[in-house]
Amino acid sequence: MRVLVAGLALAGVYLLVMTSLAPGDVGTALILGLGVAVALRPRTTAEPLHLRPGAVPALVWETAVEMVLGSWRVVRFCLSGHGAPGFVEIPRDGRTDRDVALWGLVTGEAPDEIVVDVDDERDVLVVHLTDARDPDGVRARHRRALEHRRGTGRAER
Repeated sequence: MRVLVAGLALAGVYLLVMTSLAPGDVGTALILGLGVAVALRPRTTAEPLHLRPGAVPALVWETAVEMVLGSWRVVRFCLSGHGAPGFVEIPRDGRTDRDVALWGLVTGEAPDEIVVDVDDERDVLVVHLTDARDPDGVRARHRRALEHRRGTGRAER
């Protein structure tokens, strides 16, 4: 059912781009949409995403707040020149691959932090910041966000 819904959604996007409901375009949209949806469907059982119940609205809010704060930090950096751009390594703290993907998406939304690497050998996540003078503060902020998403008091180490 999920593949069918995704295929129809993709077909809808195709038809919107084409701005046409001609039978040939509708047929092409359905074939392409369903083909892409079938090709991209998950084929293995994925690791679970560790989110506490009801975490999605809070995650959206926290992301929006970080986007505003990150924008302010970039403006401040550009106008004043104060700051120390650099890399910060954040412990993976038991995040699954799906948790890391969510972390990368959320972290990358703020313009002052860019996800650079996931170092599996050293079990760290690497970000570049416009101001990396307080790496412990950055790590603490990411740890608090992880704890909040999981609904735990402390992140496992």
